[in-house]
Amino acid sequence: MKSKNILILICILIFITGLIGSLWIIFKPHSQIVQIIQDGNVLYTIDLYQSEDKIIEVDYNGSKNTIQIKNHQICVKDAECPDKVCVNMGQLKSGTAPIVCLPNKLIIQFVQTEEFDAEVK
Repeated sequence: MKSKNILILICILIFITGLIGSLWIIFKPHSQIVQIIQDGNVLYTIDLYQSEDKIIEVDYNGSKNTIQIKNHQICVKDAECPDKVCVNMGQLKSGTAPIVCLPNKLIIQFVQTEEFDAEVK
């Protein structure tokens, strides 16, 4: 009976390890290149691995977003918008969830850098 319980425990551990590994692969950004987009226009394309710590200020109709790059991470440090959802989102960590400021029409997202073997025309 003990060997059966040990076998079940090993199977559960293998399943949990596979599940965690799969989620890590899915949600880990495949690139460290981010784009700062405002109103559909790409303002900046930044490689976080090569970028130094800096502050970027982006204006939109008199409102300002302060974007901070520190320790190869990017976040909106301050925003002149009523809800400050973009500030509360914290650092950009996932390739699936960008940082968005709707009042200032600002998006910060990872760029998908997939290489293709062929091009269709």
